[in-house]
Amino acid sequence: MSKLKYLGTYISPILALISFNFNGVLAYSGIFVLYVLVPILENLIPKNSYNFSKEENNLAKEDWFYDWILYLLVPLHLYVIYVFLETISNPLLELVDIIGYVLIMGTILGVNGINGGHELGHKIDHRLKMFLARILLTTSFQNHFITYHNGGHHRDVATPNDLTTAKKGDIFYFFALKSQIGGYFKSWRLEAEKIKSNGGNQLLNPMIIHTIIPWSFLGAIYYFFGTEVTVLYFLAAVFGISILEAQNYFSHYGLKRKLKEDGTYERVKVEHSWNSDHIIGRVLLFELTRHSDHHFSGAKPYQILKSKDESPMLPFGYPGMLILSYFPFLFKPIMERQLAKYGMD
Repeated sequence: MSKLKYLGTYISPILALISFNFNGVLAYSGIFVLYVLVPILENLIPKNSYNFSKEENNLAKEDWFYDWILYLLVPLHLYVIYVFLETISNPLLELVDIIGYVLIMGTILGVNGINGGHELGHKIDHRLKMFLARILLTTSFQNHFITYHNGGHHRDVATPNDLTTAKKGDIFYFFALKSQIGGYFKSWRLEAEKIKSNGGNQLLNPMIIHTIIPWSFLGAIYYFFGTEVTVLYFLAAVFGISILEAQNYFSHYGLKRKLKEDGTYERVKVEHSWNSDHIIGRVLLFELTRHSDHHFSGAKPYQILKSKDESPMLPFGYPGMLILSYFPFLFKPIMERQLAKYGMD
């Protein structure tokens, strides 16, 4: 498929901008598209498991187009936030409109803010990408994300040591609290261990600034827009964080690495991540759905991630699985059947 398909990643923020211009039912137009229409379409459109040839892979790896898709996402993301803050400041808004705006803003913070920051945040040797990742993650109060995700999750995935790997039977809401709160405090320890190994000063733990920055950002919103808008933005961010945790929840749900005789775990394999080849989710999420290859090589650019035949496949695309995560009575029996299908029950 043409690389132009990745322009589709701008669909979500554009839908948000459209939603902010309407009231009543139409204020939920973006929510309807992303949470109803997209999951339906993903079940109707054929999956695409095509992988680049070696030559195509090399060309795509050096193509500036894919990086610029990420770079331009940042100012667009910030503009959506500005429009949200201005729109939500209107004292004449009805509650139904406010709820719709908060939900679509939270979606953007989760899908573009955190996931865009995730993609950029794996390029630890690229200063511009890391700077842009920090900007995106700040908008969702996830400044500790890179520390835990790169240094904790990718190392410990599919083991009891990883707070963002859900065990079979875990309920999403309890998992999300454990992952988010536990991940924050574990990030302090990971940074402290890094400082100790480098012989540095523990008073210079990066988590200090990672904690100050998001609260300063929220303080700036309070200064310019007042208490009500600040609370509504915070609620939107909480919903965005729940989207992150839902993805964490289902992308490794019930999958376990074997413990070896020496007390260490087997290396990460393709069967330790749930994959999806549904094309819309692939585009909206920068190929995050090709999760096995991402865990094999976290720094690999999104455009050259491969579909792995050996990987267990989700019953639905990522957007559909996201919605199911919020309903444990639906999610758990569906995933139990899927685990049994791959002999992992």
